[in-house]
Amino acid sequence: MRILFLSIFLVACASNPVNSARTDRSLEHNQQQLVSFARGYIGSDYVWGGSSPSGFDCSGFIQYVYGHFNIPMPRTTSQYTSLYANKINIEQAQVGDLIVFTGTDPKIRKPGHAGIITEVGVNSLSFIHSSSSKKHYGVTETSFFNSGYPKRYITVIRIDLS
Repeated sequence: MRILFLSIFLVACASNPVNSARTDRSLEHNQQQLVSFARGYIGSDYVWGGSSPSGFDCSGFIQYVYGHFNIPMPRTTSQYTSLYANKINIEQAQVGDLIVFTGTDPKIRKPGHAGIITEVGVNSLSFIHSSSSKKHYGVTETSFFNSGYPKRYITVIRIDLS
């Protein structure tokens, strides 16, 4: 009888809307913290191979930001394929997820650039990244659908911020 009661209690707690709401608020708080930290580096220079506030390349910036929150991240975009077990559709993207692109040649369908998703809305998505482009040099925030990035898009990788 005790085991049955304990089982019912555990199931009820696991599906408790209060626990779910608390988890949602915690996730949202963590997302806001991550984005706020990342935005603090807008305007930092692009430096090939850079991984510090004195200059970042895209993967160095990503590793630096996630690392601040104790989330390990591969150092280079080519290593992001090791994260593909957590691939999701762009329609499922959340703030804090990693968005992966090809390099400048969209015909070469392997990771060459990436950013951190900062905003998700109806028909809108923004991400922060360190870019070597003359148009968007250094750490910048870009509106995905109002840019050239959709043709370079590869995937979104869910990052656990809970």
